[in-house]
Amino acid sequence: MKKRSLLLVFFCGMLLLSFSNKKEESVEINSMKIEIPLDKSIEGWGSWNTTDCLRGLDFRVRNDGYNKYAKKYRWSIEFKNRYKESLHFSYKAVAPNQKYEIRRSGKTTDRIHVNSGGKRGSYYLVNSSSSIYIYVNRIRIHHKDYGVKYYKCDK
Repeated sequence: MKKRSLLLVFFCGMLLLSFSNKKEESVEINSMKIEIPLDKSIEGWGSWNTTDCLRGLDFRVRNDGYNKYAKKYRWSIEFKNRYKESLHFSYKAVAPNQKYEIRRSGKTTDRIHVNSGGKRGSYYLVNSSSSIYIYVNRIRIHHKDYGVKYYKCDK
């Protein structure tokens, strides 16, 4: 009994000491803060649209404002898969005046995987404040992103 009382007193004392004012040591860390200011007139998400290629792949965009360091507008993109299988595809967002050039070249920079019924998002820096064009290619509608040929557009 005496041992338990001593342990209880010791535990309570330690607990009280943990809440006492301790002298804290400040450590200076070499770091750089980068602030990317956005335009104050940030708009909400646009309506869902269907891509030029796939009836079951929807997307919507949002202008997140002007990035003065990149001198471009940041556009958030959200994709929604309405197919019963997972979607794997490459894509690129460009200004509308680059639509025909990107279609001709077929050069995409990002690859994304969207599960059946799921949503996935990303963002792009684009030289357009009012709208963007999203080009999609190298599509696979399958649970894996390998072992099957690329899907042709269904539109």
